[in-house]
Amino acid sequence: MRRRLVLLPLALWLLGAALLPTQPAGVPWPTERWAEGPPAGEVDRAALQAAGDALFAPVGRGGLPDTRALLAVQGGRLVWQRFADGFGADSPFRSWSMAKSVTNALAGLLVRDGKLALDAPAPVPRWQRAGDPRRALTLRHLLTMTSGLDNADGGDGAGSYVARILFGDLASDTARGAEQAELDHEPGTHWAYSTATSQIVSAIVARTVGGGREGVDAFVTRELRAPLGLRTLVLEFDPAGTPLGGGYVWASAADWARLGLLYLRDGVWDGRRILPEGWVDFTRNVAPAENNGTYGAHFWVSAKPAEDQFQTLRPGIEAFQMNGNAGQYVVIAPDRDLVVVRLGEMHATSWAQLNDRLGAFIQAFPQQAGAAR
Repeated sequence: MRRRLVLLPLALWLLGAALLPTQPAGVPWPTERWAEGPPAGEVDRAALQAAGDALFAPVGRGGLPDTRALLAVQGGRLVWQRFADGFGADSPFRSWSMAKSVTNALAGLLVRDGKLALDAPAPVPRWQRAGDPRRALTLRHLLTMTSGLDNADGGDGAGSYVARILFGDLASDTARGAEQAELDHEPGTHWAYSTATSQIVSAIVARTVGGGREGVDAFVTRELRAPLGLRTLVLEFDPAGTPLGGGYVWASAADWARLGLLYLRDGVWDGRRILPEGWVDFTRNVAPAENNGTYGAHFWVSAKPAEDQFQTLRPGIEAFQMNGNAGQYVVIAPDRDLVVVRLGEMHATSWAQLNDRLGAFIQAFPQQAGAAR
């Protein structure tokens, strides 16, 4: 496992990916509070204002803008923020599938401590019977959505796997419901987006940490909330005690930005390594499957989509991101030393419109000389 993680940055170098920048000298880490200031350098401020206005323009139910929070961190400083009426710096926002990226972080913490391994058989007791082909599945397969399990989010209405896991007959024990799926493809060969797979990873995390809900919550506080200063981060659990790491985490816009900054800074926070070396490069590297062009490890990657995948942001933006239903975004753009958070709804906004307008906001911040290899 260690050797594989070390090789991943080399693969990214060959692809011309941007370096992960370090925290600028003189800019304090936002553990207690964000350093603030105006956008720096050759920022197109008129384009930035226009793009921000455009994101807040669509108004949906209740007369509220679909975009409820928009925040930008450049060079480690909070340089732009705006909230819809009734929302503010302390307002918690629902993650939807951005929770999957929090699950990535929790798994990474356990890999760092040697309690999980990316390429060892995934520790799922139900799969350990002799002759069960699922014994070959690894944590890497699960995090990159290349497990081959027949539990993808596709399908319509209440009968879809994701609806059954979150709201239906499998919701009382999401891990059990997810783990019962049989293999549909050889592991590592086929990509399929799956909230159920995230619930399998969440259950692995919970069993490894131990202590039930209280144990998981204490682990998150010790290893993530306290070091980063995450004052609003809340995980939800199913009735069986499994974190709902596929879709239900709450945090303020500023705390979502802190999580984004952790990944922008290669998993290091104020001199302390939080995520294992190589984890962020593993996360932002497109998973190798013929039908995948835009997914890393529980994070999306702004790249050319494969057939049946959608374009994230505008073409030409180099970034990786947390992404959730109704347009939740934490975009991490290393070549701009930038984190952008957009939270809210999509009552009057289409995905194409949101991606284009968010892309315009990001492109108002210039690429930095020497950022790309």
